Amino acid sequence: MEQESLNKEQRTKKHKYFLVSAVAFLVLLCSLSIWTVLKYNRVSNQYGLDSFQYKKSQRSVIYSADGVVLTYLYHQNRDYVSIDQISQPMQQAIIAIEDHRFHEHFGIDVIGTTRALYIDLISGEALEGGSTITQQLVRNLFLSSEKTLSRKITEMFLAIKMEDRFTKEEILEMYLNEIYFGNGCYGIETAALKYFGKHASELSLLEATMLAGIPQAPSKLDPIYHAPENRARQKDTLKRMVELSYITKEEAHNILQKEISIKKPDRNETSTDYKFPYFTTEVIRQLVDRYGKEKVYNGGLKIVTTLDSRAAAIAEELARKKIKQFKESGISAYNISIVSINNQDGAVISLVGGSDFNRDQNNLAIIPRQPGSAIKPLHYAGALDKGIINENALLNASSRSFGKYYVSSNVKANVSVCVALKNSMNVPSVEVVNALGIQKTIENLKRFGITTISQNDYNLAIALGGMYNGIKPLELAAAYTTFAHAGIYNKPYMIKTVEEENGSILYRHQPENKQIISPRTAQLITQMLVEVVRGGTGTRANISGNEAGKTGTTNDSRCLWFVGFNQDVSTAVWIGNSNNQPVYGFHGGDLAAPIWREYTATLIQKQIIHKSVRIYQTVLPIKQVYVEQNIEKDEPMEGEKGNKAEDNQTNAGNDTQTDENSQNTPPNNNENTTPVQPENQAPLPVSSPTETPAVLDQATSNTGLGTT
Repeated sequence: MEQESLNKEQRTKKHKYFLVSAVAFLVLLCSLSIWTVLKYNRVSNQYGLDSFQYKKSQRSVIYSADGVVLTYLYHQNRDYVSIDQISQPMQQAIIAIEDHRFHEHFGIDVIGTTRALYIDLISGEALEGGSTITQQLVRNLFLSSEKTLSRKITEMFLAIKMEDRFTKEEILEMYLNEIYFGNGCYGIETAALKYFGKHASELSLLEATMLAGIPQAPSKLDPIYHAPENRARQKDTLKRMVELSYITKEEAHNILQKEISIKKPDRNETSTDYKFPYFTTEVIRQLVDRYGKEKVYNGGLKIVTTLDSRAAAIAEELARKKIKQFKESGISAYNISIVSINNQDGAVISLVGGSDFNRDQNNLAIIPRQPGSAIKPLHYAGALDKGIINENALLNASSRSFGKYYVSSNVKANVSVCVALKNSMNVPSVEVVNALGIQKTIENLKRFGITTISQNDYNLAIALGGMYNGIKPLELAAAYTTFAHAGIYNKPYMIKTVEEENGSILYRHQPENKQIISPRTAQLITQMLVEVVRGGTGTRANISGNEAGKTGTTNDSRCLWFVGFNQDVSTAVWIGNSNNQPVYGFHGGDLAAPIWREYTATLIQKQIIHKSVRIYQTVLPIKQVYVEQNIEKDEPMEGEKGNKAEDNQTNAGNDTQTDENSQNTPPNNNENTTPVQPENQAPLPVSSPTETPAVLDQATSNTGLGTT
């Protein structure tokens, strides 16, 4: 009896224990379920999966006008493709090696995860392995790669939610576009192009199985630098594909007998390596300013620029060659800038901002430099257009005072405008600016697109190119296009179109042009600048006798210029040093003009531009007059000679400088002379109240005045 009572008591205790355990289990299960639901919802809300749209981050590409790739821009080098643009062997290979139950699970492979968990617990190592394609995708999109339990649980919840929101095809598409394939390749399209030079849609079984093995360990399994390891991984992929009946054993065997050629890395497919770097970096700066860095580097943009890669290559090589020759000859010039602009629309066809981008990234094509006498045609154009002078006006070229300041000259004569410009005389230029007025002179320069004018430039120093900042070679070349384009100024531009990844046009250049001087004034200046090249300070730029241009040299030869044009393009050549050190003993006509000539002649030879012809078919009558000691020397220009001048063209190979040392032309003004105040000189009226001695002193002390 006692035994029966004891057994009953024990059974009661067992029932109570079982009941308590069952209740505890149910409570735990309910708690776990509630926690799971809450965690699932919290994770979903935290990472925004309910509204998540895959961001198709793609690299942008910059092209020249003639279709040459200048650079790729990216944070991650990626070209997005849809699932139907990825070959079937590639899809099967990645599923076989990374997640062979991909089409069966709900985001988590329970069998694979359990096996991985068991192995990790046995080994005592951190959780790893067992991740499905979906888990790998959410890890790449939302999480870090840290190996913690918390991260793993979050990854699982995100994978389940991802499977709930997207189809298997959509998940596989995102995965193949997201994962890293080594050597800077993000996504299957970029990898296919990088390794095999073909699109993802064209990948064969051999190529697909090679690529599928990379994502597990890109730094150790890429086929370029770790071919044996990649080959071993490829065998594993083929074995899995046979097990899944994607291919037969015979097909796998045949694949392993084949050799494959890997495409050598393209040096232009990095985000820091540019063709024509001075031009390209300026384009990138403009793009980032306009659209922001994220859009430019990840937006999949197609940017077409104005650059002619042939002209740019000629300019780049010429700059390198000339600097090398200067060094060998002991000439202390270490930088050259060459900028060419289409006269008709302002398109920049070449831009070199230095001789060696690796040595000096300062883009001298867009950095202001003192223009010297290369500014004079702009002043004369302004005065002619305003009626301050006419083309046959006589200007006093003798030493003279302007207000409290004095400009010396070794010429004692009155000269016509053409003779003054042809021989780059200083006093007439100051006289013209003084007559025009400083305020109108500045306004005139601004109309020519000069943006670097300072308040310190409101003085007569600007007549000879003495400026506080200077002028960018890009802007000076653009200003000269006005003369060849009948007085129409086109704002220079470098970007033609920007296209979105979907093909829509984000930007198309609209010409910004304006008639800033009359066609007649443009023709007058052009004819005078033709004379500069035919028989003035710019003879070393002469090719056919129809080129026009102007030299420029600043005090101590710190900046040497030649800016010239034919009917197609205007080109500015600047020579000097980034640190503003002098190039002693040389003028713009000595060094810059021959470079301009060689560059332009090569463009003509390569049929990039047309052979130089007379820019204006009619010829305006302009006299070249030099009057000294009451004796007039009157040499009519081509307007009075008819077509004889064209038949009498200067020999293209004649590099003889016709300047102050010539016996055939009036002596040149001493253009290294800065205006100074003579002792006891009574002040004369100045052109503007802003021309105070303080401003003049500041301008001359900072810049000096221009020369030839």
